[in-house]
Amino acid sequence: MKAPTIYLVFSGNCIEAFDFYAETLGGHITMKSQYKDMPPSPDYPPITEEYHELVMHITLELADGSVIQGSDRVSGFGPDLEVGNNFCVSIQTDSQQEADRIHHALAQRGIVTMPMQKTFWGAYFGSCQDRFGINWMIAFNAQ
Repeated sequence: MKAPTIYLVFSGNCIEAFDFYAETLGGHITMKSQYKDMPPSPDYPPITEEYHELVMHITLELADGSVIQGSDRVSGFGPDLEVGNNFCVSIQTDSQQEADRIHHALAQRGIVTMPMQKTFWGAYFGSCQDRFGINWMIAFNAQ
């Protein structure tokens, strides 16, 4: 089995979010398709022009080979989008300095839910919600 993939759903700002994540986490976008690329099908509602430039699917590959995927939600494709706290992206770093850098960048214009600190379970850990409403946990385990 492959490692789990995190899939993030946005309300029209998916590419902005993924460009930010690629810069912050040191990855690169390996695939991007837009709704205008989707062929017409009787199985799906028609895509109106207002949605053509939105992201239908995107993959961000991180330096360690793991991936984060996402898309913009379009009316008629799945339930209405609710930005909330029903998931969290967990990042394991190689150093305390990298953990601090990532936490600081993700928390810009967001909310720090736990500052980076040593924890009772032995990790250097912090969490935040970024400006896109995505919840993050950042950890460095020195063991």
